[in-house]
Amino acid sequence: MFGLTVDSSESRIEIAQAANSENLKNLGTGALYVVTSSIVGDMQGRILLLMRSIDFDCLSEVMQPVLSLLFLSSPDDDLETLDGQVLDWIEDHGTVQAGPVPYREQMFDTLAEMGNVVIGLYSKAIYNLCNLNTHHLVPHVMKDPQQKIIQRVLSSAGDSAQTFLVIENEFVVMARSIKLWCLISPTEQSFQDMLDAIE
Repeated sequence: MFGLTVDSSESRIEIAQAANSENLKNLGTGALYVVTSSIVGDMQGRILLLMRSIDFDCLSEVMQPVLSLLFLSSPDDDLETLDGQVLDWIEDHGTVQAGPVPYREQMFDTLAEMGNVVIGLYSKAIYNLCNLNTHHLVPHVMKDPQQKIIQRVLSSAGDSAQTFLVIENEFVVMARSIKLWCLISPTEQSFQDMLDAIE
């Protein structure tokens, strides 16, 4: 849907407490981009998508040709004009120089739409596996420079023993590896409903 070809993909899945998740240890300590959405219906809880800054920057680079044509150009722009549009914010030094069109905002929109698609796929998978009719609310995208947001979200789940379904996804796009983590946090009753449905 973004004009990109995914060369390959793989996933690593675990059910664990956030503090003990092996997959989440691969996040490191740097800035994260967080897409969060509530899940409602037969299943209650929350879904989070996490992307490291390095992966967001990589996605920005591979998306540049597509978004340049869609958002950075006018019908009168030629290739030389497009070539001269430098995305200096990609290095992520905390300063963003204003350009003719807010490219970073377009990347946030792109990440939100990607989150919308991915979360929808997981919701559909839950329905197919457990026959639980669930859907998600409008996703919100946030930048989390010091991982404070994600820590607050994880701690707000209530019990420190809260169980998460943690999925680490890795995609290879134009020979570039991009990782995305998905955390599905059902309520205790919803988690039991899932287990009962599987059994």
